[in-house]
Amino acid sequence: MSDQQPLYNSRITRTYLQYLRKNYPDITIDALLEKAGIANYEIEDPGHWFTQEQVDRFHETLIIETGDADIARKAGRFAGSSEGVEGAAKQMVMGLMSPTATYLLVEKLYAIMSRGAIVRAKKLGPDKVEIVSMPKTGVAEKAYQCQNRTGFFESLAKWFTDKYATVEHPECFHRGDEFCRYIVAWEKTPALIWKRIRNYLMLGAVLAFLVLLPLVSLKTWGIIFLLSTFFLGILSQYASHLENQELTRTIETQKAAAEENLVESNIRYNNALLIQEIGQVASKILAVDELMRNVASVMEKRLDFDRGMIMLADRDRARLNYMAGYGHTKEQEEFLKQTAFNLDNPESRGLFVLAMRERKPFLIDNINEIENTLSEKSLTFAKRMGSRSLICVPIIYEKESLGILAVDNSKSKMPLKQSDMSLLMGVASQLAISITNAMSFKKLQQSETKYRELIETANSIILRMDAEANITFSNEFAQRFLGYTEEEMLGRNAARIIFQDSVSTQQGFNQLINSMRRNPEISVVSENETSRRNGEKVWIAWAYKPIFDDEGKFREILCIGNDITELRRADREKKDLQAQLQRAQKMEAIGTLAGGVAHDLNNILSGIVSYPDLLLIDLPQESPLCKPILTIQKSGEKAAAIVQDLLTLARRGVAATEVVNLNSIIMEYLLSPEHAKLELNHPNVKLERHLDPNLLNILGSPVHLSKTIMNLISNAAEAMPDGGKIVITTENRHEDIPKNGFDEIDAGDYATVIIKDTGIGISQEDLERIFEPFYTKKSMGRSGTGLGMAVVWGTVKDHRGFIDIKSKEGKGTTITLYIPVTRQAFTKEVDLVSLESLKGHGESILIVDDVKEQREIASEILEKLGYTVNTVSSGEEAVSYLHESSADLMVLDMIMDPGIDGLETYQKVLEIKPSQKAIIASGYSESIRVKEAQRLGAGAYVKKPYLLEKFGRAVRAELDKS
Repeated sequence: MSDQQPLYNSRITRTYLQYLRKNYPDITIDALLEKAGIANYEIEDPGHWFTQEQVDRFHETLIIETGDADIARKAGRFAGSSEGVEGAAKQMVMGLMSPTATYLLVEKLYAIMSRGAIVRAKKLGPDKVEIVSMPKTGVAEKAYQCQNRTGFFESLAKWFTDKYATVEHPECFHRGDEFCRYIVAWEKTPALIWKRIRNYLMLGAVLAFLVLLPLVSLKTWGIIFLLSTFFLGILSQYASHLENQELTRTIETQKAAAEENLVESNIRYNNALLIQEIGQVASKILAVDELMRNVASVMEKRLDFDRGMIMLADRDRARLNYMAGYGHTKEQEEFLKQTAFNLDNPESRGLFVLAMRERKPFLIDNINEIENTLSEKSLTFAKRMGSRSLICVPIIYEKESLGILAVDNSKSKMPLKQSDMSLLMGVASQLAISITNAMSFKKLQQSETKYRELIETANSIILRMDAEANITFSNEFAQRFLGYTEEEMLGRNAARIIFQDSVSTQQGFNQLINSMRRNPEISVVSENETSRRNGEKVWIAWAYKPIFDDEGKFREILCIGNDITELRRADREKKDLQAQLQRAQKMEAIGTLAGGVAHDLNNILSGIVSYPDLLLIDLPQESPLCKPILTIQKSGEKAAAIVQDLLTLARRGVAATEVVNLNSIIMEYLLSPEHAKLELNHPNVKLERHLDPNLLNILGSPVHLSKTIMNLISNAAEAMPDGGKIVITTENRHEDIPKNGFDEIDAGDYATVIIKDTGIGISQEDLERIFEPFYTKKSMGRSGTGLGMAVVWGTVKDHRGFIDIKSKEGKGTTITLYIPVTRQAFTKEVDLVSLESLKGHGESILIVDDVKEQREIASEILEKLGYTVNTVSSGEEAVSYLHESSADLMVLDMIMDPGIDGLETYQKVLEIKPSQKAIIASGYSESIRVKEAQRLGAGAYVKKPYLLEKFGRAVRAELDKS
């Protein structure tokens, strides 16, 4: 269940605010609600529900403002008090006359307030009950909500005993138990206590009288009897008095609650009449203009708003025009008739146009608060109409906006509520169907004169049915299309032929026929999937029209069906192509971003990564500065690794040329600090590994493969919030033929990594989008950026590999990576060379780079190694320099702006110095232009930021070439 699911009624939040007003009068309620992101009208609307995220934010704001961490329990006590309980809840509490009955009906009371948990109650004794609360699946209930319930349970008993109940809480969901269990005990009511005292004294008196009868004189016994009877009578009167007081209080409360319920019932009755009357108007009137006027009249009669209006789009859907309304002055109505809103302007910010375009309702509590967002025309319109607050809902039919319905209170100033908007959305929905039906009927009227000609020549399914849905006529196309002869169709029930595969659809079809029989003036259209006689699935768009005899009596139904199977298929393919295009465009945009970041950020990082090498050369090993300088350098290298992630997304970051073994990659990650941190954050997650000792090698990038393993294991751990097991397996696989899975896996030999978890699993909807960049179910910035699985996809694809995923919600996920194997042997990393072996002998080096800082860093490194260095800031300057002078080696930046880039520079240099030596430097990974320069004779490629050892080795190696 999503955090955006409405779960908690606004009454709960309102009792918190009532508690604040009583106990924290200095706190400004409006400011508190603004911090919590909750509107005042949402609080005042008893039909509004808040999400888990909203109530969590509200509670956090309460604690900050009040400084009271126990405010949830105190508010719960207040909610169950005579001040906090209202409406139906108060009636239930006081009407039951006993604490036991009240507590047993808590589950019904709780359902009115919350959809987040299931509450059950049972009696344990005359003054004790057990209440169990279990959060519904997917609800992320917090501990403060348990505390709030506890306070509520404590306070209910106070209605009867004037003392809080004792609540034991032996099991708690928030302490790891399956549910929350409360044992509630209370003292007996005063009336009941005094009744029991009277009864016990009466019994004692009877026994005493029997004992004393033979021991005392009859006169003395009579006196004692009279005194006892008098005393017991007074006691009975007092107990009755207490009981009458409780009964009186209950009757008064029931009276108030009944009045509240009567008001609410009247509102609901009025709303029901509104929908009914609009339906009656729509069923009788098929002219759009007349229909709108009649609907506006019904709205004026039944809705409690000062003004209302209906606006519809014109035939070309270019303008939004006024159709009908109520409550306006003559001057305002003339202004409305002359006003139209443009729908074809994508820059339009008008409220009515936005409602149409976005198909979204708006409730504006104060139009002055949004006047900066309105267009000049919309602002002028609002001021001319004198609107302060309004509700605007779109009129939508099958995802297409037909117009808008708007209401406001310009005179009464009554606040508009969420429930008002919900009601209007229902009216708009009814209105949309009515408009569509009117338009459809108009089209049918226009074509009625050509009815017989259409039947003879139409490529449509045309059927006629009697009132019992038996087929009385079918055209030739219907017979060919469905695969039945005329004799086989005549007299058959249409539902058995047209909807033979679906019982529920047959029932729906029969309901349609019954509805038309009861109200034959309606005209209906629908789209349904069915099967031909040969079993082929097809989609048909149907239009149903009633046929009347000369006396106006409903006799038959005309059904016209068109095959829209190809349209459906084309629409599905179009959506798939659009999705692919969107993904491609998204990846292209990220690639552009990654390129810019790589170039600019590597330039920025150069000083952090490169200068420490120079500083460490001049520092003795025992210097206390060595460690912080190394830390700075490592931080820079980590920042550079982030750039590599972006390059991976852009499919530019993986150079899969190194022989590696996946077992080594996995073991290095499992021994890393990152994995140690993961284990610390997920102590209940156990990890098993089954690594094949004979696993074949692959050609790959250890950095990217390690990041891939880390992302997959991290995702698996986070999919098990309550703990579980991760199993990592490696094995060799040979696929003889292509294999269909999440990917289509080519035939070949693969080294595979299988990561299996016992977590929550992945839904089919999420599975289809799991590798999209920035698509994540995690909290952005907390547990994920949305790039992890996109990096996995990019890395596997750059290794020419494949991915297979099997997942079931609630059962866990298995992800298998297929990487093509290599027969090359695994080689150990080359030992670091000594600084002396990198030093130059005065050779001249020309640095070509458009960034001043990069030229300075490269110069200092090479001068430190004993080379003579000159620098230029562009390719043009480099060509000019080499016309006049010479250099033993060029260090050539690949991307320079403005002017010619590294490849063009090298091409022009070779024209004047064909044997000129050069190495390539870039913040990007190797590109096509880098490889082209190397094909022309350039040497090694050095990736920025510069590291002394790698840079020095590349320079020395190129100079030493014959």
